[in-house]
Amino acid sequence: MLSIYANKLRPQRELDAINEATRHCPEKTLKKWQKITTHDCDHVYFILNGVVEVRRNSDELCMFTSRSQSIFGLAGLFYDTSHIYGIARTDTQVRIIPKEDFLRIINEQSLWPEITKIFSWYICMLNKRDDILIARSAYSVVLEFLLEINELIVHQNRDINVYDYIQEYTNLARSTIIKILSDLKKGKYIVVEKGRLINISALPERY
Repeated sequence: MLSIYANKLRPQRELDAINEATRHCPEKTLKKWQKITTHDCDHVYFILNGVVEVRRNSDELCMFTSRSQSIFGLAGLFYDTSHIYGIARTDTQVRIIPKEDFLRIINEQSLWPEITKIFSWYICMLNKRDDILIARSAYSVVLEFLLEINELIVHQNRDINVYDYIQEYTNLARSTIIKILSDLKKGKYIVVEKGRLINISALPERY
């Protein structure tokens, strides 16, 4: 339940502080599917609104999704992060801030405690992702994502294709996802129509 977990932990006060400190920086609208590269990039991106996925270059796996206020490129202040990139999943408004300017603002306004908490938030998200995916059966992984998809539909009115969503966030083969969901449908635990989750009941713990 990575998206729900991330929203619960969101360091909103700290993000608001960075937003206020960088309000004079130029803004740009990224079109849907536009990439944010981290290769030889000298900028930090403050995402004002929209949705940006953070993906792994090696296999296009979605590591996590940033919505509304968030910062892309923090780790790039200190390390080579060319193994990941961002991609806008909606038209997304961002502030594009040169690294030197960003560091100067943070130093001048003593915002390192806020940056530290935001870094910690990202670490917690990645730890949660590992907890969901590593050394877990395919069935337990699918279960976690079904519960998350249901939460996103109920509370955020999201339109999600269950097959695509699970495959984007995991290394599971599509055939494995289809088989597990098909068996759950046969057992009347879920109702899926045209790839959309319509209903979900108490799911069995074991497959």
